[in-house]
Amino acid sequence: MKKLIALFACLAASTLSAQEPPEMEKPGEHHKHLKMMAGTWDVKSKFHIVPGQIIEMNGVEVVKMQPGGFWLISDFTGKFMGEPFHGHGVLGYEAHKKEYVGTWADSIASVLVISKGTCSKDGRVTTMIGKSFNPMEKREVTYKQVTEIKDANTKTFHLYDVQGKNEKLIMEQVCRRRVGKIKLNTKVKGSFTHEIARPFGAVYYLGGPQQARPPEGRFKPGTRVRLVRKNSSYSVVQSENGITAHVAADALKAIGK
Repeated sequence: MKKLIALFACLAASTLSAQEPPEMEKPGEHHKHLKMMAGTWDVKSKFHIVPGQIIEMNGVEVVKMQPGGFWLISDFTGKFMGEPFHGHGVLGYEAHKKEYVGTWADSIASVLVISKGTCSKDGRVTTMIGKSFNPMEKREVTYKQVTEIKDANTKTFHLYDVQGKNEKLIMEQVCRRRVGKIKLNTKVKGSFTHEIARPFGAVYYLGGPQQARPPEGRFKPGTRVRLVRKNSSYSVVQSENGITAHVAADALKAIGK
């Protein structure tokens, strides 16, 4: 009997070792949409929770993609009615459910907002429906949350209290991205070295070659630039109209060639 058990164990081990390891899930198109919201944002908020009164709050939101590329992690700091305010959000896309999921928790209540939703085809508008509890009004609440990416450096957020067919705006935000400056190791002197050779020009990124979010602008064909730092896929250039940015390396052509 012991020999038979040992034989089955060897056969099972041999079968398992011959199998291919399971393929791990990889981020998809919807996760690339999430990356457009990564960055540091200066946020101006307006609350409409008191009839006839607008309560304003300014803050800073730091948003990062978790390593792995699946989850967007948000940390918000500011002051609400003179008191420190801290919020923490998680947003992702569950491929097997084909829906966005998110959570939000902050420092002014012991409630967790759990949301589900969808986004537009281009990933610029995300609409989430969240369930939670309002401790001040002692009732279950349904929130509608709409985030819209207006351009590379601007996004808006609107929060509604949904009661039946009625939607009441209770909070709105305008968020401006903080664009970091490129640090140069050496000063670039002399004449322009390259030009934009693509027939339709080339997009550029101020804070780094982050193709997952919209570019900050586009150089016109023939724009002259100085090459500051050459990389394999993206290079740092200074343009004749005063812009220092990252641009695709294959969009550049040496002047005189």
